[in-house]
Amino acid sequence: MSDRVGYERDSAGATEAVEAARLARRAAARRGRRRGRRTSKVREWLVSQPVVKRVAVSAALVVAALLMLVVGIEVAASAGRVHPGVHVAGVAVGGKTSAKATETIESAIGARMDAPVLVAFEEQTWSVEATQVAASPQVKEMTDAAMSVGRTGDPWTRVRERASAWFTPVELPPIVSADPDLLRSLVETVNAGVSRPPKDAGVIIEGTSARLDPAVVGVTMRAEDVGAQLLEAFASETRQITVPVDFVPVQVTDADAQDALRDAEAMMAGPVTVTYDAESWEFAAEQIAQWIRFRPIPFEEATATAETSVTSEAVLAQSQESSASVETTGLPRLVLEAFIDSEVASATITAKVGEAGRAPVDAEFQARSGSVTIVPSQDGVGPDIEALAVEMTHALTSGGERAVELRTMRVEPDRTTAEAEAMGIKERISTYTTHFDAGNRPRVNNIHTLADALDGTLIPPGGTFSFNETIGPRTAAKGYQEAPAIVNGKLVPQLGGGICQVGTTIFNTVFESGLPVLERRNHSFYISHYPTGRDATVSWGGPDFKFKNDTENWVLIATGYSSSSLTISLYGTDPGYEVSASVGAWTNIKPHGVEETKDATLPEGTRVVEDSGVDGRTIVVTRTVKKGGSVVRTDSFTSVYKPKTEVMRVGTLPVSEPETATAAP
Repeated sequence: MSDRVGYERDSAGATEAVEAARLARRAAARRGRRRGRRTSKVREWLVSQPVVKRVAVSAALVVAALLMLVVGIEVAASAGRVHPGVHVAGVAVGGKTSAKATETIESAIGARMDAPVLVAFEEQTWSVEATQVAASPQVKEMTDAAMSVGRTGDPWTRVRERASAWFTPVELPPIVSADPDLLRSLVETVNAGVSRPPKDAGVIIEGTSARLDPAVVGVTMRAEDVGAQLLEAFASETRQITVPVDFVPVQVTDADAQDALRDAEAMMAGPVTVTYDAESWEFAAEQIAQWIRFRPIPFEEATATAETSVTSEAVLAQSQESSASVETTGLPRLVLEAFIDSEVASATITAKVGEAGRAPVDAEFQARSGSVTIVPSQDGVGPDIEALAVEMTHALTSGGERAVELRTMRVEPDRTTAEAEAMGIKERISTYTTHFDAGNRPRVNNIHTLADALDGTLIPPGGTFSFNETIGPRTAAKGYQEAPAIVNGKLVPQLGGGICQVGTTIFNTVFESGLPVLERRNHSFYISHYPTGRDATVSWGGPDFKFKNDTENWVLIATGYSSSSLTISLYGTDPGYEVSASVGAWTNIKPHGVEETKDATLPEGTRVVEDSGVDGRTIVVTRTVKKGGSVVRTDSFTSVYKPKTEVMRVGTLPVSEPETATAAP
């Protein structure tokens, strides 16, 4: 079948050649007739010209005639065939018919596609098979490209291409297609191993030694070129490509980091002494090493201050020369600078020189008898660590005395008097008092300790108060003691027992203020000395009490206590809430059980209640909050109490019968 196709194409080529020759003869005949008419005029003109000019013109006409003859012969010879001298991917197809060229290209390039292509960059390589990207040669397109040589463009372009091909072979690139997603994925894999951002030179400190961390030039892979070169390589004799990249220069070269390296070594050469009045403190080289940091600065800035550092003109010149490539990219040239970081050094230095000066005092609120006043703030005087760090950097790198005098500065308090006045804490919003047994000393201690921790708490406008987050864990380190607390429905000794007295008191204070209650939990059983249905239990890691400050000003929590009472008040700007409450009836009554414990120390038949029982029950308390006569919110607080088992000791000690007296005979 292929022979038949080849024969038909060769026959078609011959027919084309015959037809081309016929057309050439007809054209020549027409030109002959026209030349005949012009011959006499040309002959007359030539005769009238000088001999030299006549010879030159005649020679040009002969050359033109020969050129036309050659072109005509060449056109006739290559009719239906690829022009001589044409190669596709190194495969010679000149003089071949389209069918033969297709067969040649398919045979040669098809074999090449089976071998892998090595993609290389520096010391990295990737071996890529054509099947990985579903690559395949486009034979028809390559044949069409070969056939088009000398057959496209204007007549002069065609002649020039044909003439050139006789002396210089025409090399056409291969045409290979691939799956775009697979090719993109492969290129991304290569890019991950090739591209890297530039890394400026730096200095690494290890102990009290410093070393240069060399700069690394950045690399950006030309992804589109990699894909195109890879596909071309699949069909080429060359089985390796080098990844095309662009290099990204660094801004801090190795030379530009040398000064910082030298300065860091100078800083760690020994201890430094800080003085203040008659006091002095020494810091070791190991400590100084922890304070050193590095930053890039503009080259011009480093040059302007060169006379105050150990930088030499020779090093600066070397840095400038090595950074020339950076400047040509439009990026600013930077120089690395070593310095003592005041933020890092602050904690260590302040811990030693903290007594220098005096600490600032924040403005405070003093609540008493329903009114609140502001205790003014006081500015402090403290060490100027930032200035000390700057002077220490200079002293340790200048080669002079390794001593720096500490300066002081005004230290503003965290809360000034003006800021306190702007918080809007000017009056009492609500207050509530609960009472307790003064005889239980550990419980009283815990109530007082917790009240002290709560006193002075501030809630911002729109902020939420959390009892547990504010107070934190109740530990012995904070002064809490073991006292009776409700655990799993029973009273047992527990560290911090009594905190629910505080929880209940603050809940009722917030209840009376009208502020929104976000979280509240009642005790597991009913306690009669708390307001009915208005108790609140809290526990670290368990139930919490939360409320929200929905006013436009800050709210202050103030506490006060005696040996048997606790008062908690809220201060701020009164929102004008009117609060009323109603208590529902007891429901869901559940009688308590009795747990008897035998006691051999009690006479038989004796019964002693050790822990009173309490019936289970449910009650609902409703709070209505109004402002200007309109209801702002209505809250229902439901308390579900479990039965509390009564514990009773029953005596088992036998009682002996009294002896009867007998009369003497």
